[in-house]
Amino acid sequence: MSRLLFFSRFSGRPMILKLSLLDLFPDPQLCDPGEFLCHDHVTCVSQSWLCDGDPDCPDDSDESIDTYFSTVK
Repeated sequence: MSRLLFFSRFSGRPMILKLSLLDLFPDPQLCDPGEFLCHDHVTCVSQSWLCDGDPDCPDDSDESIDTYFSTVK
């Protein structure tokens, strides 16, 4: 649980807002085994499509250099 301190524009008094990170960032999409979660956190593509020269994710994250190095063992 995170706490944010801000000042009310109306009263000028400090107020504390308690937020969970899940309030700000909902649960990401979970992919099936053998799938890659694109960096948009919505789209799943087959792992066999990673770094094949053809972008399959809407954000092209399946073709990024970071994806390449995370798949090389």
